[in-house]
Amino acid sequence: MPPSSPDPLDATTLQALLLQLFLQQEDDRNTVGRALHNQVGQTLSAIRMTAHLTQDESDPEQRRQDLQDIMRASDDAVAVLRELHAVLHPPQLDALGLEASLRAEMERISTQVGAVDIALAPLPRPPESAVARVAFRIAQALARQTAGHAATQLSLADDAQATPSAFCLHVRCGSRPALDDLALLRALAASVGGSLSEQAAEHGMHWQLRLPYAATPTMPRERP
Repeated sequence: MPPSSPDPLDATTLQALLLQLFLQQEDDRNTVGRALHNQVGQTLSAIRMTAHLTQDESDPEQRRQDLQDIMRASDDAVAVLRELHAVLHPPQLDALGLEASLRAEMERISTQVGAVDIALAPLPRPPESAVARVAFRIAQALARQTAGHAATQLSLADDAQATPSAFCLHVRCGSRPALDDLALLRALAASVGGSLSEQAAEHGMHWQLRLPYAATPTMPRERP
């Protein structure tokens, strides 16, 4: 079966995608808000309470134990904040590039969601920043939605035959999960001149993301 390709975006489809994007952003805000309130906020409250008790503690051994509790709680709060920051803005993407960022993110997903096997061939040159971010976010979304269902594989390689030059990212899953945001991910790929196709395989699904090294955005068509 040939891979399915997206239809040109008309005004109605574009409005639906914008609404879906808004709802996803709201979900992300709620997730961050819950983490800050339920984890970081409560940890800081516990640190403050322990610190007040430590001020009046006359037993040196108990004071030492209280200070150790404060240090452990502080480490926990810092870990949560670092995890949130990594999700919202992967620091490796700017510092180390796309391949290293994908490797780190797939390792994180393997720990939190399900195993992701990776095969990342070095690209001949780094993609533009906008293109790298699109590639990272689409790979992140596909892996997070598939790894929990079945074995997932992610591969990255240069597309030597493409004109203009491009690279491909493949995600294969041993089952056939329905992706609610597939249309949104396709629109995101198209925003930098790329494409995202979906193909049913004998034992699961295969998604192919093809992106140019330099962004060549395409504009959605209006319905006559």
